[in-house]
Amino acid sequence: MKTYKKLIHAGIFTSGTLFAAWGINKWIFLRAGMKDMLFCENKYQYSWRFGNIFYTKKGSGSPLLLIHELKSTASAAEWRTLINALSKDHTVYALDLIGCGRSEKPKMTYTNYIYVQLINNFIKDVIGSRTDVITSGSSSNIAIMGCYSEPDLYNRIMMVNPSSLKEMAKFPKANHKTLKYLIELPLVGTSIYNMITSYRSIFRDYKKKLLYPTSILKKDVDTLYEASHLGGPSARFLYASERSHFTNINMLHALKKINHSMYIIGGKEENDIQETLDSYVFYNPSIETDIIKNSKHYPHIEQPEEFLSLCSIYLP
Repeated sequence: MKTYKKLIHAGIFTSGTLFAAWGINKWIFLRAGMKDMLFCENKYQYSWRFGNIFYTKKGSGSPLLLIHELKSTASAAEWRTLINALSKDHTVYALDLIGCGRSEKPKMTYTNYIYVQLINNFIKDVIGSRTDVITSGSSSNIAIMGCYSEPDLYNRIMMVNPSSLKEMAKFPKANHKTLKYLIELPLVGTSIYNMITSYRSIFRDYKKKLLYPTSILKKDVDTLYEASHLGGPSARFLYASERSHFTNINMLHALKKINHSMYIIGGKEENDIQETLDSYVFYNPSIETDIIKNSKHYPHIEQPEEFLSLCSIYLP
């Protein structure tokens, strides 16, 4: 009888703990979107086979597609301070990649191939003509592989602080697959994800990527926090794939073969940026590079005027 009572008490305690964890996670996702930081005008929806894709369109002229950094915290809001200026000479498209921001976040393994399909389909179905592309950080591999697979869709490619070729070549190992499995678990994984993408963690990560962390705008962190939680627990699936290197790809062969005009813009204080630039140029000597002083990982955010000046040179 005593053993039976202990089992009942243990069951009640476990159920209560699980219910409390569920309630906390539910509150975190609801609270993250209360400020509606991702609201914008000129919004559209592209019905893609893996889910609806959010995008904005503004301006007139030659098409320009902006692709934000490939992270669960990212969205097209990364480009919001530049769109008005760029739209004076271009028809500017800025989309939230699938699994990010306001786009759908289906339960699946996110890979480079998925994103290449998305971008190439988007150019064909929505833009309808050859387009210039600007990428940020780890999304550089999407444009490179997309251009390699369907070169007629692309005009010029500008990459802002692309991930190193060594980093992009990393592949999932047994421990990464275990981590992915844990994060994708219904309750445990959601709790892990919410701890990793807490407001404080996002603030610290964003601070490290800026040269002048004292200039951090609270609205930027609010936007990143909202983007990482919009859509509820399904937001964790991209993080699981990204963190486990499923979104990586060895793109050396593609980089060597591309004949398009390519440019790389680096932040002067970004870690190992010169080494990264040199490695890209080594495999494709036609790539032009430039450095923006007084900036780190986000030169287009920290020094928007200088960045726009380079855009006017490389993407007239």
